[in-house]
Amino acid sequence: MTLQPRSSPSIQAPACAWSHAEAGPETMQAIACAPGTRGAWIPVETPIPLPGPEQVLIRVLSAGFGHWDVLERDGRLPGTLVHASAPWIGGAEGAGTVVEVGAHVQRLREGDRVCGLALPCAPRYGFHAQFALVDADRAWRIPARLPLHHAAALPVDGGLAMHAVAHVLGLGAGDTLLLLGASGGIGHMALQFARQRGARVLAVVSGADGIALAERLGADMAIDGRRQDLAAALRIFAPEGPTASLLTASDAGIARIAVDALRPGGRIAWPHGVTPPPARADIAATGFGAHAGATSMQAACRAIERGPFHLHVGARLPLSRIADAERLLTAHHLGRVVLDIP
Repeated sequence: MTLQPRSSPSIQAPACAWSHAEAGPETMQAIACAPGTRGAWIPVETPIPLPGPEQVLIRVLSAGFGHWDVLERDGRLPGTLVHASAPWIGGAEGAGTVVEVGAHVQRLREGDRVCGLALPCAPRYGFHAQFALVDADRAWRIPARLPLHHAAALPVDGGLAMHAVAHVLGLGAGDTLLLLGASGGIGHMALQFARQRGARVLAVVSGADGIALAERLGADMAIDGRRQDLAAALRIFAPEGPTASLLTASDAGIARIAVDALRPGGRIAWPHGVTPPPARADIAATGFGAHAGATSMQAACRAIERGPFHLHVGARLPLSRIADAERLLTAHHLGRVVLDIP
Protein backbone atom coordinates (compact mmCIF):
# COMPACT_ATOMS: atom_id res chain seq x y z
CA MET A 1 0.00 0.00 0.00
CA THR A 2 1.28 3.45 -0.88
CA LEU A 3 0.53 6.25 1.55
CA GLN A 4 -1.22 8.78 -0.67
CA PRO A 5 -3.34 10.82 1.72
CA ARG A 6 -6.68 12.07 0.55
CA SER A 7 -8.71 14.75 2.21
CA SER A 8 -11.15 13.23 4.68
CA PRO A 9 -13.99 15.64 5.56
CA SER A 10 -15.81 12.79 7.33
CA ILE A 11 -13.28 12.85 10.18
CA GLN A 12 -14.48 15.63 12.43
CA ALA A 13 -11.64 17.26 14.35
CA PRO A 14 -11.50 20.17 16.78
CA ALA A 15 -9.79 23.35 15.73
CA CYS A 16 -6.23 23.02 14.52
CA ALA A 17 -3.60 23.10 17.25
CA TRP A 18 -1.69 25.77 15.29
CA SER A 19 -3.76 28.73 14.20
CA HIS A 20 -0.92 30.46 12.34
CA ALA A 21 0.90 29.05 9.35
CA GLU A 22 4.31 29.95 10.74
CA ALA A 23 3.61 27.98 13.95
CA GLY A 24 3.31 24.62 12.20
CA PRO A 25 1.20 22.54 9.82
CA GLU A 26 -2.60 22.53 9.96
CA THR A 27 -3.18 19.02 8.68
CA MET A 28 -1.55 15.64 9.16
CA GLN A 29 -1.19 12.37 7.28
CA ALA A 30 -2.78 9.36 8.93
CA ILE A 31 -4.13 5.87 8.43
CA ALA A 32 -7.80 5.71 9.32
CA CYS A 33 -10.05 2.70 9.59
CA ALA A 34 -13.78 2.20 9.48
CA PRO A 35 -14.37 -0.15 12.44
CA GLY A 36 -16.18 -3.26 11.28
CA THR A 37 -14.78 -3.08 7.74
CA ARG A 38 -12.17 -5.82 7.63
CA GLY A 39 -8.98 -5.18 5.74
CA ALA A 40 -9.58 -1.46 5.18
CA TRP A 41 -6.57 0.74 5.97
CA ILE A 42 -7.44 4.20 4.62
CA PRO A 43 -4.74 6.86 3.98
CA VAL A 44 -6.15 10.29 4.82
CA GLU A 45 -5.17 13.89 5.40
CA THR A 46 -7.06 15.43 8.32
CA PRO A 47 -6.85 18.48 10.61
CA ILE A 48 -4.50 18.24 13.58
CA PRO A 49 -6.61 18.08 16.75
CA LEU A 50 -6.39 20.37 19.75
CA PRO A 51 -5.84 18.75 23.19
CA GLY A 52 -8.55 19.00 25.81
CA PRO A 53 -7.80 20.19 29.36
CA GLU A 54 -6.46 16.78 30.49
CA GLN A 55 -4.83 15.73 27.21
CA VAL A 56 -1.50 16.04 25.40
CA LEU A 57 -0.79 16.27 21.69
CA ILE A 58 2.17 14.15 20.57
CA ARG A 59 4.18 14.45 17.35
CA VAL A 60 4.45 10.74 16.62
CA LEU A 61 7.72 9.27 15.37
CA SER A 62 6.96 5.54 15.80
CA ALA A 63 3.93 3.41 16.62
CA GLY A 64 3.76 -0.07 18.05
CA PHE A 65 1.67 -2.46 15.97
CA GLY A 66 -0.12 -5.47 17.44
CA HIS A 67 -3.07 -7.81 17.06
CA TRP A 68 -5.24 -5.33 18.96
CA ASP A 69 -4.86 -2.81 16.11
CA VAL A 70 -6.31 -5.34 13.68
CA LEU A 71 -9.11 -6.22 16.12
CA GLU A 72 -9.94 -2.53 16.46
CA ARG A 73 -10.06 -2.05 12.71
CA ASP A 74 -12.32 -5.09 12.38
CA GLY A 75 -14.66 -3.85 15.11
CA ARG A 76 -13.81 -6.73 17.46
CA LEU A 77 -11.96 -4.79 20.18
CA PRO A 78 -14.09 -3.92 23.26
CA GLY A 79 -14.94 -0.22 23.17
CA THR A 80 -14.68 0.04 19.38
CA LEU A 81 -17.61 1.75 17.67
CA VAL A 82 -18.49 -0.99 15.18
CA HIS A 83 -21.12 1.16 13.51
CA ALA A 84 -19.22 4.43 13.61
CA SER A 85 -20.42 6.68 10.79
CA ALA A 86 -16.93 8.05 10.11
CA PRO A 87 -13.50 6.43 9.90
CA TRP A 88 -11.26 6.92 12.89
CA ILE A 89 -7.49 6.90 13.32
CA GLY A 90 -6.19 3.71 14.91
CA GLY A 91 -2.95 2.94 16.69
CA ALA A 92 -3.17 2.08 20.38
CA GLU A 93 0.43 2.90 21.30
CA GLY A 94 3.37 4.93 20.11
CA ALA A 95 6.12 7.36 20.98
CA GLY A 96 7.18 10.86 20.06
CA THR A 97 7.50 14.39 21.41
CA VAL A 98 4.87 16.42 23.26
CA VAL A 99 4.02 19.51 21.21
CA GLU A 100 1.06 20.85 23.19
CA VAL A 101 -0.49 20.20 26.60
CA GLY A 102 -3.99 20.82 27.91
CA ALA A 103 -4.73 23.61 30.38
CA HIS A 104 -4.86 21.27 33.40
CA VAL A 105 -1.81 19.14 32.58
CA GLN A 106 1.12 19.69 34.96
CA ARG A 107 3.15 16.45 34.87
CA LEU A 108 4.22 16.83 31.22
CA ARG A 109 5.35 19.74 29.09
CA GLU A 110 6.23 20.59 25.50
CA GLY A 111 9.41 18.89 24.35
CA ASP A 112 9.09 15.80 26.57
CA ARG A 113 9.90 12.48 24.90
CA VAL A 114 6.96 10.25 25.74
CA CYS A 115 5.27 6.99 24.90
CA GLY A 116 1.54 6.65 25.33
CA LEU A 117 -1.73 4.79 25.02
CA ALA A 118 -4.68 6.07 22.99
CA LEU A 119 -7.92 4.59 24.26
CA PRO A 120 -10.51 3.36 21.70
CA CYS A 121 -13.05 6.16 22.08
CA ALA A 122 -14.62 8.71 19.75
CA PRO A 123 -13.27 10.97 18.37
CA ARG A 124 -10.25 8.71 17.84
CA TYR A 125 -6.77 10.17 17.23
CA GLY A 126 -4.45 7.21 17.64
CA PHE A 127 -0.78 6.70 16.77
CA HIS A 128 -1.20 5.75 13.10
CA ALA A 129 -0.76 9.43 12.31
CA GLN A 130 1.77 12.23 12.48
CA PHE A 131 0.05 13.53 15.62
CA ALA A 132 -1.79 11.61 18.35
CA LEU A 133 -4.09 12.83 21.10
CA VAL A 134 -3.93 11.00 24.44
CA ASP A 135 -5.05 11.51 28.02
CA ALA A 136 -2.15 12.88 30.05
CA ASP A 137 -2.34 10.00 32.52
CA ARG A 138 -1.75 7.62 29.60
CA ALA A 139 1.54 9.24 28.56
CA TRP A 140 4.91 8.46 30.19
CA ARG A 141 8.39 9.93 29.81
CA ILE A 142 10.62 7.51 27.91
CA PRO A 143 13.40 5.91 29.98
CA ALA A 144 16.74 7.41 28.93
CA ARG A 145 18.25 4.04 28.01
CA LEU A 146 15.39 3.14 25.64
CA PRO A 147 15.51 4.24 21.96
CA LEU A 148 12.36 6.08 20.96
CA HIS A 149 11.28 3.56 18.30
CA HIS A 150 11.61 0.82 20.93
CA ALA A 151 9.55 2.84 23.40
CA ALA A 152 6.72 2.93 20.85
CA ALA A 153 6.08 -0.76 21.60
CA LEU A 154 6.28 -0.44 25.39
CA PRO A 155 2.88 0.85 26.65
CA VAL A 156 0.73 -2.21 25.88
CA ASP A 157 3.07 -5.17 26.40
CA GLY A 158 5.43 -3.51 28.86
CA GLY A 159 2.61 -2.56 31.20
CA LEU A 160 1.06 -6.01 30.95
CA ALA A 161 4.40 -7.74 31.56
CA MET A 162 5.10 -5.69 34.68
CA HIS A 163 1.55 -6.14 35.99
CA ALA A 164 1.83 -9.91 35.60
CA VAL A 165 5.26 -10.17 37.19
CA ALA A 166 4.87 -7.70 40.06
CA HIS A 167 1.17 -7.69 40.94
CA VAL A 168 -0.53 -10.87 39.74
CA LEU A 169 2.31 -13.34 40.33
CA GLY A 170 4.24 -11.27 42.87
CA LEU A 171 7.56 -12.73 41.78
CA GLY A 172 10.69 -12.37 43.85
CA ALA A 173 13.87 -14.13 44.93
CA GLY A 174 13.27 -17.86 45.37
CA ASP A 175 10.50 -18.04 42.76
CA THR A 176 10.73 -20.29 39.71
CA LEU A 177 8.72 -19.15 36.68
CA LEU A 178 7.55 -21.16 33.69
CA LEU A 179 7.07 -18.57 30.95
CA LEU A 180 5.24 -19.56 27.75
CA GLY A 181 5.77 -17.22 24.79
CA ALA A 182 9.02 -15.83 26.19
CA SER A 183 10.19 -14.52 22.81
CA GLY A 184 6.96 -12.61 22.13
CA GLY A 185 5.92 -9.08 23.02
CA ILE A 186 4.75 -9.53 26.61
CA GLY A 187 6.91 -12.59 27.20
CA HIS A 188 10.36 -11.18 26.45
CA MET A 189 9.70 -8.18 28.70
CA ALA A 190 8.22 -10.31 31.49
CA LEU A 191 11.33 -12.50 31.35
CA GLN A 192 13.55 -9.51 32.07
CA PHE A 193 11.32 -8.04 34.78
CA ALA A 194 11.17 -11.44 36.50
CA ARG A 195 14.95 -11.81 36.42
CA GLN A 196 15.36 -8.29 37.81
CA ARG A 197 13.20 -9.31 40.77
CA GLY A 198 15.33 -12.37 41.46
CA ALA A 199 13.16 -15.13 39.98
CA ARG A 200 14.59 -17.98 37.93
CA VAL A 201 12.94 -18.43 34.50
CA LEU A 202 12.30 -21.40 32.23
CA ALA A 203 11.49 -19.78 28.86
CA VAL A 204 9.31 -21.67 26.39
CA VAL A 205 9.70 -20.20 22.90
CA SER A 206 9.34 -21.05 19.22
CA GLY A 207 12.39 -21.65 17.05
CA ALA A 208 16.14 -21.56 17.50
CA ASP A 209 16.07 -17.77 17.18
CA GLY A 210 13.59 -17.62 20.05
CA ILE A 211 15.90 -19.73 22.22
CA ALA A 212 18.84 -17.46 21.38
CA LEU A 213 16.84 -14.34 22.29
CA ALA A 214 15.58 -15.79 25.59
CA GLU A 215 19.07 -16.87 26.60
CA ARG A 216 20.47 -13.46 25.69
CA LEU A 217 17.82 -11.80 27.88
CA GLY A 218 18.79 -13.89 30.90
CA ALA A 219 16.61 -17.02 30.89
CA ASP A 220 18.02 -19.74 33.14
CA MET A 221 16.77 -22.35 30.67
CA ALA A 222 15.11 -21.99 27.25
CA ILE A 223 13.41 -24.64 25.12
CA ASP A 224 11.48 -24.78 21.86
CA GLY A 225 8.00 -25.76 23.01
CA ARG A 226 7.15 -27.32 19.65
CA ARG A 227 10.19 -29.57 19.45
CA GLN A 228 11.45 -30.23 22.96
CA ASP A 229 9.98 -32.03 25.98
CA LEU A 230 8.67 -29.46 28.45
CA ALA A 231 7.93 -32.01 31.18
CA ALA A 232 11.52 -33.27 31.02
CA ALA A 233 12.86 -29.72 31.12
CA LEU A 234 10.73 -28.96 34.20
CA ARG A 235 12.13 -31.96 36.04
CA ILE A 236 15.59 -30.45 35.60
CA PHE A 237 14.64 -26.80 36.12
CA ALA A 238 12.30 -27.17 39.11
CA PRO A 239 12.15 -30.78 40.40
CA GLU A 240 9.49 -29.86 42.97
CA GLY A 241 7.54 -27.87 40.39
CA PRO A 242 7.69 -24.16 39.54
CA THR A 243 6.09 -21.65 41.90
CA ALA A 244 4.50 -19.66 39.06
CA SER A 245 3.54 -19.79 35.40
CA LEU A 246 2.81 -17.01 32.93
CA LEU A 247 1.07 -17.96 29.69
CA THR A 248 1.40 -15.29 27.00
CA ALA A 249 0.37 -17.59 24.14
CA SER A 250 -2.38 -20.16 23.64
CA ASP A 251 -1.23 -23.78 23.62
CA ALA A 252 -3.58 -26.29 25.25
CA GLY A 253 -0.93 -28.97 25.70
CA ILE A 254 1.61 -26.69 27.34
CA ALA A 255 -1.08 -25.04 29.48
CA ARG A 256 -2.06 -28.44 30.86
CA ILE A 257 1.57 -29.30 31.65
CA ALA A 258 2.03 -25.89 33.29
CA VAL A 259 -1.00 -26.38 35.54
CA ASP A 260 -0.08 -29.96 36.47
CA ALA A 261 3.54 -29.03 37.22
CA LEU A 262 2.86 -26.13 39.61
CA ARG A 263 3.59 -26.92 43.22
CA PRO A 264 0.63 -26.58 45.64
CA GLY A 265 -0.08 -22.94 46.37
CA GLY A 266 1.46 -21.89 43.06
CA ARG A 267 0.21 -19.07 40.82
CA ILE A 268 -0.66 -18.99 37.14
CA ALA A 269 -1.63 -15.94 35.06
CA TRP A 270 -2.50 -15.04 31.47
CA PRO A 271 -3.48 -11.85 29.60
CA HIS A 272 -6.94 -11.54 28.09
CA GLY A 273 -6.87 -12.99 24.59
CA VAL A 274 -4.94 -16.09 25.69
CA THR A 275 -7.05 -19.20 26.25
CA PRO A 276 -7.44 -19.73 30.02
CA PRO A 277 -5.69 -22.84 31.38
CA PRO A 278 -7.50 -25.77 33.03
CA ALA A 279 -8.66 -25.21 36.60
CA ARG A 280 -6.93 -26.64 39.65
CA ALA A 281 -8.23 -26.12 43.18
CA ASP A 282 -4.94 -25.58 45.03
CA ILE A 283 -3.41 -22.86 42.81
CA ALA A 284 -4.27 -19.20 42.22
CA ALA A 285 -5.33 -18.52 38.60
CA THR A 286 -5.75 -14.97 37.30
CA GLY A 287 -6.50 -13.40 33.94
CA PHE A 288 -5.72 -9.72 33.42
CA GLY A 289 -6.33 -7.03 30.81
CA ALA A 290 -4.89 -3.93 29.18
CA HIS A 291 -6.32 -1.43 31.67
CA ALA A 292 -4.43 -3.18 34.48
CA GLY A 293 -1.28 -2.96 32.39
CA ALA A 294 -1.57 0.83 32.11
CA THR A 295 -1.44 1.13 35.90
CA SER A 296 1.94 -0.64 35.89
CA MET A 297 3.65 1.44 33.21
CA GLN A 298 5.40 3.75 35.66
CA ALA A 299 6.88 0.72 37.44
CA ALA A 300 7.94 -0.70 34.07
CA CYS A 301 9.74 2.55 33.21
CA ARG A 302 11.56 2.52 36.55
CA ALA A 303 12.66 -1.07 35.99
CA ILE A 304 13.95 -0.20 32.53
CA GLU A 305 15.94 2.72 33.97
CA ARG A 306 17.59 0.34 36.42
CA GLY A 307 18.34 -2.10 33.62
CA PRO A 308 19.63 -4.12 32.04
CA PHE A 309 16.71 -4.18 29.60
CA HIS A 310 16.21 -4.76 25.89
CA LEU A 311 12.92 -4.23 24.06
CA HIS A 312 13.26 -6.41 20.98
CA VAL A 313 11.93 -4.95 17.73
CA GLY A 314 11.68 -7.87 15.32
CA ALA A 315 10.43 -5.79 12.38
CA ARG A 316 10.38 -2.06 11.61
CA LEU A 317 8.36 -0.74 8.66
CA PRO A 318 7.11 2.64 7.44
CA LEU A 319 3.46 3.48 8.14
CA SER A 320 2.74 3.16 4.42
CA ARG A 321 3.41 -0.59 4.75
CA ILE A 322 0.86 -1.21 7.48
CA ALA A 323 -0.70 -4.04 5.45
CA ASP A 324 2.69 -5.79 5.39
CA ALA A 325 2.95 -5.28 9.15
CA GLU A 326 -0.40 -7.00 9.57
CA ARG A 327 0.85 -10.02 7.63
CA LEU A 328 3.95 -10.18 9.82
CA LEU A 329 1.77 -10.64 12.90
CA THR A 330 0.60 -14.01 11.61
CA ALA A 331 4.11 -15.18 10.68
CA HIS A 332 6.94 -16.27 12.97
CA HIS A 333 8.59 -13.20 14.46
CA LEU A 334 10.31 -12.23 17.68
CA GLY A 335 9.45 -9.35 19.98
CA ARG A 336 7.42 -6.53 18.47
CA VAL A 337 6.54 -4.91 15.15
CA VAL A 338 6.99 -1.12 14.92
CA LEU A 339 5.80 1.41 12.33
CA ASP A 340 7.83 4.56 11.58
CA ILE A 341 5.73 7.69 11.04
CA PRO A 342 6.83 10.17 8.33
